[in-house]
Amino acid sequence: MQIEIGRIFYEIVPWNKDYIQISGSSSPYRVHAPAHCDVAFLKEYIKLNPPESKSEGISYSYLEAPYYLFGKPYLVKIYPSTTLATVELTATSICVYQKKSTNTLKLLHKWSQELLYHEIIKQIAYWEEQLDIYDVATVTIHKLSKNDFRIVEGGFHFSNRLINFEKEHINLIILKAFCKFAHKTRKETEAIFSLYIPNWRDLY
Repeated sequence: MQIEIGRIFYEIVPWNKDYIQISGSSSPYRVHAPAHCDVAFLKEYIKLNPPESKSEGISYSYLEAPYYLFGKPYLVKIYPSTTLATVELTATSICVYQKKSTNTLKLLHKWSQELLYHEIIKQIAYWEEQLDIYDVATVTIHKLSKNDFRIVEGGFHFSNRLINFEKEHINLIILKAFCKFAHKTRKETEAIFSLYIPNWRDLY
């Protein structure tokens, strides 16, 4: 969800922590907030605690190799910070604000897995509505050596490797998981693929 305050946009990102954190160097900023915080409360909080530009006039270093998210390479910029480490995604780069002692790759891995989880949850919500299947109770991300996903009691395990796949491919994998979860035959599964993702054969 996105809100606007004084021509500045803020993306509201629910999280399971008990405090609010605003990240980003320009609009749209990301506002991480507990799920119970409503829009009116968040608007008042933002007005009292407006974000400051972090990157203006601050030098940064960068990782030699690009970091891949959903099949796309990003330049990683590392800004020195004395506060809690944060990561911001822009159109072409990943901005990391961290202490000197922080392991950047470890931080990026944890952050990217959270990013993957939220992408999967968003797509699962879409397919639940499309397929009228609301029995999925658990969704987790694991290191799976061979499979893209695994059906478990009440839900799915998805491979952490999916962060390297394009979103369209992830979408197909999630649809495939739903078909297997619902015990669809191969013929039924391919019919569903063709109905919702006509180019599905190109994604394999």
